Amino acid sequence: MICSLEGWIIIAMNNYKPVWRNPRLWSLGIGQTLIWAAIFYVFPAMLLKWSDHFGWSIAEVSLAFTLALVSSALAGIASGRIIDKGHARILFTLSVCAGAILISTIPYVTNIFTFYFIWILIGIAMAGCLYEPCFSYITRTYKDNSKNAIVFITLQAGFASSVSYSVSTILSNAIGWDNTLHLFSLTLIFVTAPLFWYGSPEPNRQVPDEETSESTHSTQSPKVTPFLETVIPIIRNPVFWLIFMTFAAFAATQGMFVSQTFPLLQSKGMNDNTSVILASLIGPMQVLARFTLFLAEHLANKNIPAAKIATLCLIAFAGTSVLLLFGNGKLLIVLIFVTIQGGMYGLVSIVRPVLTSDSLGTKNFGVIFSLTSMGFVWGYAFAPGIAGWIAEIWNYDAVLVTMIFVSIVGMISLGFSNRFQKMDVKSGK
Repeated sequence: MICSLEGWIIIAMNNYKPVWRNPRLWSLGIGQTLIWAAIFYVFPAMLLKWSDHFGWSIAEVSLAFTLALVSSALAGIASGRIIDKGHARILFTLSVCAGAILISTIPYVTNIFTFYFIWILIGIAMAGCLYEPCFSYITRTYKDNSKNAIVFITLQAGFASSVSYSVSTILSNAIGWDNTLHLFSLTLIFVTAPLFWYGSPEPNRQVPDEETSESTHSTQSPKVTPFLETVIPIIRNPVFWLIFMTFAAFAATQGMFVSQTFPLLQSKGMNDNTSVILASLIGPMQVLARFTLFLAEHLANKNIPAAKIATLCLIAFAGTSVLLLFGNGKLLIVLIFVTIQGGMYGLVSIVRPVLTSDSLGTKNFGVIFSLTSMGFVWGYAFAPGIAGWIAEIWNYDAVLVTMIFVSIVGMISLGFSNRFQKMDVKSGK
């Protein structure tokens, strides 16, 4: 009987070549774990510490994260174009190093405007090394086996939030939050950047068949459609805008939760230690949900449509928010909220590239995915500031009500997207 994680992965892969044997995917997976932990989840992990140290309100500090995600969304189009041209390796490596240098400067900030400027630059670095560019590269490189590769990477990177929250807390208590950021910076430069370099060979060099489950890459540089010829038909497609809104709803709901994790949990009566433990469950729940999906598809011997998974996620986001809103701060209710929110967030990471390719195709996928992801990134960008503002004016129950409303808007957008696609099929478009 197979009982190890490796054994379960073998079962889940079914007829596909086992991606767990590909060292480049291990490299990208570990790299994604470290980069998410050190330049993304470090913000909510350090939010209260920065507020106390600098004397700024939570809303003022949260605005920096908003600015970072706005700049990331804008820079994402350029990143997608660079990936489509076959320069992912250079993009990934330089972005990781830039992010590392930038986070190391935060302890020396003297005013909030410098803090904002640093996070705007960090956002640009994020656009070159987080999930969006990585999945664009994977989709272009691994073709029909890209879904397996994406799942495998996210199974590893799902632990990023747990790593960030727990390590940040332990190290901050031991050596201070400033030295913790310096240590994160060194790790990114000397560990994470080499992992990205190794894991993303350029498309214009040959990659063996066993790595991609496809024929070897052409030694010629990839042909790229002129930018406007790619963008104009996409933005004229109503399906694009509906998916854009759905992704924005995903991100806004999760952005409010992730960016305000500790103050939200504390508003429900959780102490600091309990909040850290609960927040650390988000990562494992992401991994568990992704693996459960993979196993369910194997047992059913068919792929579950991305649209159905997306609908389930939005229903769960709204439902658990209602549960926490009326849960009277009971530990079990808070635990259910955190675990399901974390699990559904894990599925969203897989759904977004698959839903995009199913709806809009894979040609020039780097640019197309970056355009649809702007909805996700902008949703995440504005969510922290809005959540902080709502919490200051009203309370965190009002934040939960907002999360419920946004999830419902996402369900409506997704429903209309599916309807438009069915109409296009019937009309023969």
